[in-house]
Amino acid sequence: MSDIQRIRERLDQALSQFVQDHPIPGLAVGIVKDYRTIYAKGFGVSNVTKGEPVDEKTLFHMASVSKTLVATGIMQLAERGKMNLDGYVTEYLPYFTLSDDRFRLITVRQLLNHTSGMPDEDDYEWDRPQYDKESLERYVKSIDDRQLMWHPGEQFFYSNIGYEILGDIIAKVSGVSFEQYIKENVLRPTGMDSSSFLKTEADDGQLATPHILGLTKGYGAEVSEIFPYNRAHAPSSTLYASAEEMCRYAIAQLHQGDVPGGQRILQQVSYNELWKKYASTDYGAEMEGIGLSWFLGEYKGIRMVSHAGRDTGFRSNLILLPDEGIAVSVMTNSDYVGLKIVYTTILDVLLGEDISRIKRSIAHHLAQITDSSGVDAAMKEYADIQQNNPDRYLVLQGEFNFIADTLKERGFSGEAGKLLQLSSMLFPEAS
Repeated sequence: MSDIQRIRERLDQALSQFVQDHPIPGLAVGIVKDYRTIYAKGFGVSNVTKGEPVDEKTLFHMASVSKTLVATGIMQLAERGKMNLDGYVTEYLPYFTLSDDRFRLITVRQLLNHTSGMPDEDDYEWDRPQYDKESLERYVKSIDDRQLMWHPGEQFFYSNIGYEILGDIIAKVSGVSFEQYIKENVLRPTGMDSSSFLKTEADDGQLATPHILGLTKGYGAEVSEIFPYNRAHAPSSTLYASAEEMCRYAIAQLHQGDVPGGQRILQQVSYNELWKKYASTDYGAEMEGIGLSWFLGEYKGIRMVSHAGRDTGFRSNLILLPDEGIAVSVMTNSDYVGLKIVYTTILDVLLGEDISRIKRSIAHHLAQITDSSGVDAAMKEYADIQQNNPDRYLVLQGEFNFIADTLKERGFSGEAGKLLQLSSMLFPEAS
């Protein structure tokens, strides 16, 4: 049996078990090793009501992973001499204005690396989406009452607003809509023929349904009444892509813009800017620095370039280890189960470690028991786990709080209170 076949079989087992162990509907994974796709597969269902299976072609809302394509588009226009990364935003969008006069000092580069001082958006209006071509420009004009958090260029602060502005710049400089530009210059050249930033273009039969955490039919996934789409927020959030096609995109990035058997989407020199550290974040070792859209860090001493995404009903991660020719794309149609343990386990397998299982979230496991049988039963289960199989579980105190907050937001205050009670008993010092 070849090494690749062993990796595939190990991942089949581990990923299937992960979906069984966690209250999520579906999961899709795409893996690149030695600069070629070795794995693209789906697990679970696209919709818990209909039971349709997830496969390698199922389209997921990729949320903020979308921003890496925006950066690619901006770099293309800069390479073609149509814009300057250090040009002021007002040079390309004369109608861009804020209530803070320092807006005139914001550059394209600062928007790309989240050092512009722009605040973040707190209402994406997923429940009242816009679909028309003018919605992006309207949004940019609508933020004229916002104020900068500090002088442009001073420090890092993640801003989705900044990426809507960048998307509008792409549209105005190129003369076509943001979605059309990315489709013609990034998606199609990399072989992402089914992918789109327009929900109306995505094949309904392939598009995964968003799920949120519920208790109506027991602890687990419920179909979200809201689909996270609004054309006004396309640049920051609305790429629809599959595990199979994210591998093609990842290969082009690993090759620093060169599409095998196709055309270049970027010159190699552009990656000196894209993957250069401009500021520090507080996001941990794997995402310690910020480049142009890409987060920069290390995984077990190996250079790592990545982006994550989360919106209503969806989560995603795209991880590149450029020096190893490795990429991992993970996506799920739920927003309440973290995927870090999934992609780190996959990376460990790819790097030669003998791992056959992904650790199970003890927070979700005990939350399910708390909901069905109470706090005392959950405490008993925890004691049994600690005595018999502690290494099988991922223990994160913060995850209990996250689940409790999620339940409270959904109107399950009593159940959230029980989970916080359990958390305080398990982690008395933290509480």
